[in-house]
Amino acid sequence: MATTPILPKLVGSRVKRREDPRLIQGRGTYVDDVKIVGLQHVAFKRSDVAHGRIRSIDTSAAEAMEGVEAVFTGRQLVEMLAPMPIGTPFPSPEHRAVAVDTVRFAGEPVAVVVAADRYLARDAADAILVEYETLPAVVDPEQAMTGQPGLVHDGFPNNIAIGPIPSGTGVAPNGKSVDDPAVDKAFKDADVVISQRMHNHRLVPNAMEPRGVVAHYEPGKGTMTVWSSTQNPHILRSMLAGMLGMGEDQIRAIAPEVGGGFGAKINIYGEEYVCAAVTKRLGIPVKWIEERSEAFVATTHGRDIICYIDVAAKRDGRILGIKMRLIADIGAYNMLLTAAIPTLTMLMANATYDVPAIRATLTEVFTNNTPTDAYRGAGRPEATYFVERAVDMLARELQLGPAEIRRKNFIARDKFPYQTQMGAVYDSGDYEKSLDSALQAADWPARLRQPRA
Repeated sequence: MATTPILPKLVGSRVKRREDPRLIQGRGTYVDDVKIVGLQHVAFKRSDVAHGRIRSIDTSAAEAMEGVEAVFTGRQLVEMLAPMPIGTPFPSPEHRAVAVDTVRFAGEPVAVVVAADRYLARDAADAILVEYETLPAVVDPEQAMTGQPGLVHDGFPNNIAIGPIPSGTGVAPNGKSVDDPAVDKAFKDADVVISQRMHNHRLVPNAMEPRGVVAHYEPGKGTMTVWSSTQNPHILRSMLAGMLGMGEDQIRAIAPEVGGGFGAKINIYGEEYVCAAVTKRLGIPVKWIEERSEAFVATTHGRDIICYIDVAAKRDGRILGIKMRLIADIGAYNMLLTAAIPTLTMLMANATYDVPAIRATLTEVFTNNTPTDAYRGAGRPEATYFVERAVDMLARELQLGPAEIRRKNFIARDKFPYQTQMGAVYDSGDYEKSLDSALQAADWPARLRQPRA
């Protein structure tokens, strides 16, 4: 009689990493390692102004260089590519992979060069002359909300992309709307209220390997293969098919060694669409490898959320309510998941605490900065920063220990699964046990005895 084999236990077990041997021996395959006969290289001419109207583009010097295969401006690419799609249902302005009339952040592409090698392509891109009518750069999200010093996009008054979105989408444990009078009552009944403006600053994801794309269209087969340092090959294939008018069965998207992503390579980028359109138009394989300086402005940024937070509490440290007003600088455009990321900050307003009343609002604002998108936790670390810093401020105000005040407000182990005021459901947790482990590992009593500078 056949017996069913006993499968090894995976959760909690050591699992040998299969990719390590090739990576530590330099035998991995990154996008830049992909070589195809007849491969040409792509470079982008990028805007050096944050906001400006394109008055003219002179590509003649670039086109005259020996070894340059083609030069495309944004206006020419309109015939080859539709506006870039996004992955959220929120309203969004038209966004072309290469700017047509107006640039809206420093680093936005304005022209594309295809040449025999990457250095020639870069030199040719540098030879393109662009004349701009400089427009006011909108860089402060709170000032932008007044419509000053100008508008990033027509049709979005006061540069408001979304909002203010209230927290009424969640349901409190008692079944009432989270915007019920309980929040106002919590602040009326409080012995102490602390308030603070906080800014979780914009940052640049900095992967070990910058982004890269190789696109190879084979006219005889009517198929395309795309190698990309993406975290999202399946969605990349779907998006490319839609943009190019091809079937998903005609496109193969390959993610070789990604070289680090941290969420920034989940987005589907204009460079991927452009390389795919160019290989289909020219019938030759093309490669684009991002330079590090390009990555700082062309790869999506992370975070950049301002929070006005108010915490109401009793004298013993029990938190009664939280009010949180969020303002997210999402940059110049909505990318794949841009609009969704800050909503996760609002969703996590409870953090690990059993707060009976919370009210949160979110406003997303267009500015002339690089667009934001997912990065390392995608909105949730921002909420943790805001709430945990506020709890520490409350502890100092009440002259309580930071561990003591957290114990008073943790969601109790026997309350799981727990539905938060924001509508999320936490399936399990033992936060006090985790805190005890952290205090023990840090030898917290000894640290408290250390003299402070």
